Amino acid sequence: MKRICPATLLTVILLCAFISAAQAQTPQQTFNQYVADLQKNPGDYALREKIIKHVQTMRPAPAVPEEARRQYVMGKTLFEDAKNVQDFKDAIEKFRKALLIAPWWPEANRDLGMALQAAQEYAEAIRALKLYIATNPGEELSRRAQNEIYKIEAKQEKATKESSRQAQAAAAPKQNSFEDLLRKIDGRRYTCTESSGLTSVLDVRGRIIVRGTIENGRYLEWTGEASRVEIRGRETTVPLYYRPFKVNAVSMTFLISEDGYSITGRTRFSDGDSRDYIHLWQR
Repeated sequence: MKRICPATLLTVILLCAFISAAQAQTPQQTFNQYVADLQKNPGDYALREKIIKHVQTMRPAPAVPEEARRQYVMGKTLFEDAKNVQDFKDAIEKFRKALLIAPWWPEANRDLGMALQAAQEYAEAIRALKLYIATNPGEELSRRAQNEIYKIEAKQEKATKESSRQAQAAAAPKQNSFEDLLRKIDGRRYTCTESSGLTSVLDVRGRIIVRGTIENGRYLEWTGEASRVEIRGRETTVPLYYRPFKVNAVSMTFLISEDGYSITGRTRFSDGDSRDYIHLWQR
């Protein structure tokens, strides 16, 4: 076995250590990379938090660039003078520009959160205040920020309920309109002459469509599949049961026109085909 000269071994060790040191990033280089990545993806809140935690390990901590201060002061001015939601959004834009340059800045994160709250952007406001708390502003200030988050959550919950109520209120006239339509067409008979020469009949009885045909001048009410269909809306679809044929009808859809003058019956088949029959109200 060949022996390795101690001097040679030492040279190899030193060379490996030098290469390893050259490849390892300094805290400043890691910080620069994080900020560069954030500017490519400003919505990455996990990266913002990572930057904040990394800055807390740096000695000395990075200084806030002058351009970030400029944007922050402009945002602060707009925030203090704001009189409506759009004014707050203008301030938000400035705060965000400041935080894209200096994402670790505690005061900018705090004021962004307050401006977002004023603009009723509650979810974003909570994220900003959580980032502010992550900067370790001190026990008392952290407690104030957390309490503010609880207030925002209450407003967020209230806004969600109000939005739901408004949606229900907006839907109510439509529902009333449909009920009026049902009352209007109750008792009407709609007919359609099919290609076979038969006259297909749809009788509306309350919330039920009763299907039938007129043959040789006589009305025959259906007793088979989908002979009675409950009207659940202006458009109602009912499935049809499988029958052992190569191509089967799989569903029937009934669409009542807004004026109640016609009902379109659509049959869909298992091969993807569909056929429409327009039944008109017999006056």
